[in-house]
Amino acid sequence: MILGIIIPVTFIILSSYIIWKSTDSFAIAADYLGRNMSKGVKGATINAIASSMPEFLTTMFFLFAVKNESGFADSFSGGLGVTAGSAIFNILIIPAAILIFGTASLRKNGFAVNKKVIQRDGAFLLISNFILIFVIFQKKLDYIDGLILIFIYILYLAFLRKDFGFKKRKSNTEDKFEVPKVSLKLNHFISLDLKQIILNGRQLSTIVAWKTLIISTFVMSLGTWLLVEGIELLGRGEQYTMFGIADLKGLNLPLIFLSVLLASAATSIPDTMISIRDARKGNYDDSISNALGSNIFDISFALGLPLFIFTLIHGDVVMSPDIKVGSITVWLLMLTINLVVIPVFIYSKKISRLSALFLLIIYFLFIFFIIEEISKFAIVSDIVGFLLNFLHQLCPAVF
Repeated sequence: MILGIIIPVTFIILSSYIIWKSTDSFAIAADYLGRNMSKGVKGATINAIASSMPEFLTTMFFLFAVKNESGFADSFSGGLGVTAGSAIFNILIIPAAILIFGTASLRKNGFAVNKKVIQRDGAFLLISNFILIFVIFQKKLDYIDGLILIFIYILYLAFLRKDFGFKKRKSNTEDKFEVPKVSLKLNHFISLDLKQIILNGRQLSTIVAWKTLIISTFVMSLGTWLLVEGIELLGRGEQYTMFGIADLKGLNLPLIFLSVLLASAATSIPDTMISIRDARKGNYDDSISNALGSNIFDISFALGLPLFIFTLIHGDVVMSPDIKVGSITVWLLMLTINLVVIPVFIYSKKISRLSALFLLIIYFLFIFFIIEEISKFAIVSDIVGFLLNFLHQLCPAVF
């Protein structure tokens, strides 16, 4: 039935709106809390963690709230899909979005980024990408794998603290933010104007900022839950009943590919908005380190912590061959994109319109590839399947 597609798509659209509206107040609070951090560190820590909350929450909901005919392994592939798609969106779309939606000077002249920041974040991103692929290659996933991924982010934070410091920049007048006080009306609540509802006439302080983060996270959680429900229903192959409507059926597609295409864009809204906000202030290092730092957080923590908690409670996750091949294919593609794009950032004098065009072309090629994968497994998947079989013959206890 066509309603089996319309209802999930409506859920996905509504969830994107909720996540978007919760992002504004979330970004303001995160920006305030990181106001004293040195450039390049704020974007990689406070901003990255704040803007990556949707990916973390989405992975949690996929694991704990979704169980279809493929079991929990398929649910975890949903988390793998949304983090991979979000990571690719961040590294390819955010630099282009900064130029398109930034100031007139940005659009005309582009912007330069501290090469040390790119080298730092790029190295950790590639390391985390390699380790995640190794984890997925294994025969089963357990809490040790979750701990390994979490440990990557702990090392990253330790490196930032040792070599860059967490508090070196003095706050400026732009850090003082206050929303004018107005008489709250029903439309403020219907439109989810959280910025006005929470900060109505209040000067930001540390306590107010943390309260704003907590409320925004709660609203964002509702959006991500609705997003996961929509993706899971859209991918269903069996019939189900909802709202009294019987015989509903989805597209019978793997969660990994639907998540890469649909969920990732919705959860990347915070990353994009925070990066654009920093770029408009002239904090270009933060704007790019937010994108790369978010990817490191997504791979290591947004996947690692849910996997650790879930496997402690429910035991090992064993992925079926088809799900494993699809997941590895997506993450090998992510690794390839990182290997192409990071050198572009390092060796380019600045991020220009030509650079942005190059990144956009790669993104559209990626989307085209995923659409092809949805219709049928491409040759890359055949290669991955062959490699999995080879590793299994080599070391059957692990792979």
